[in-house]
Amino acid sequence: MALKPKTPPPLGEAQPKPSLSEERIMRVNPEIDRRLDGFMQANTKLTEYYTNLVKDNPDRAVRAFMLTKMFKHEAELRVATRQIPQAKEWLDQQSPEVRQRINERLEKVSPIYREKAAVRIIGQEKAKLDFSPRLSTAQGIGI
Repeated sequence: MALKPKTPPPLGEAQPKPSLSEERIMRVNPEIDRRLDGFMQANTKLTEYYTNLVKDNPDRAVRAFMLTKMFKHEAELRVATRQIPQAKEWLDQQSPEVRQRINERLEKVSPIYREKAAVRIIGQEKAKLDFSPRLSTAQGIGI
């Protein structure tokens, strides 16, 4: 894995800051990199297969990488589909303020991830409400 050298730009030239995606791609975690190197050495045939696939047929390589992402996404959606009825039932019992707050957060989510995000966001709101301090008659002002 090639690393970007850390040389400062010349004083006279102002280089544009790389975009967030480039920054993410270039970031290397040494621990994960070491584990990946070991995995690649242990699986030389698979490493060679993907190397040749990227060189010889880049379109197919992109599809192969996206296929694993798709399988993961579909598995997460199956879990969310099982959980969404219970989450919606809880949401229907809440006050309009809570429902509005959740709906505002869901509007910002891409439609393809909305069902999965709904389960996550409703769970977060439920946790907030379950663990928020409540005043009872026993928690009055001490004298």
